[in-house]
Order: sequence, then C-alpha cells, then structure tokens
Amino acid sequence: MEENEIAQAEEQAEFCGIMGNAHRIQIVWILGSQELTVSEISKEIKTSLQNTSQHLRLMKNKGVLISRRDGREIYYRIADTKFNRTCPILSKKC
Repeated sequence: MEENEIAQAEEQAEFCGIMGNAHRIQIVWILGSQELTVSEISKEIKTSLQNTSQHLRLMKNKGVLISRRDGREIYYRIADTKFNRTCPILSKKC
C-alpha cells in the first residue's frame, strides 16, 4: 500500500471510532446541512442535555463538529460536509 492510502485508512479508522455510538450517528443525521442548539439536538435524539453535551463536546474536540455562540445558545453543525459524502453508512437512507 502507498503512504497516502495508509494515512487515509488511519483517518477513516479514527472517524469510525468517534462514530461508534448510536447517539453520535443520530447527531450527524439530524445536523445534516443545518445547525441546531444543544437543546434542539437533545430533544431530537431523546436524551438528556448533559448526555448530549458530552457527545457534542467529544465530536467537536475531534473535529467532526463546529459550534458558535449566539447569546446563551450554542449552535452546532458538521465541520466538514465531506463526512456525509464519503461515509454513506452515515446516511439515514442506508
């Protein structure tokens, strides 16, 4: 294998490790091409604000999500939409 293929495989393995939780996959599904607040995401995935915040923090720290603050609200969105294009398993239509 070439070095770029090895690096790509390592990147994909890391991403799969991050996404190894049903709630995190649901977060990617609902964010799709929109941004939502922590409370909106929590309601959609039917889990507590604390649990949702933990998942969002991990995903943000790993570069999957980005956030912005607007007053008291924090909005999250997908950091790079290539995840939706290059990871068809994350599509709800799978």
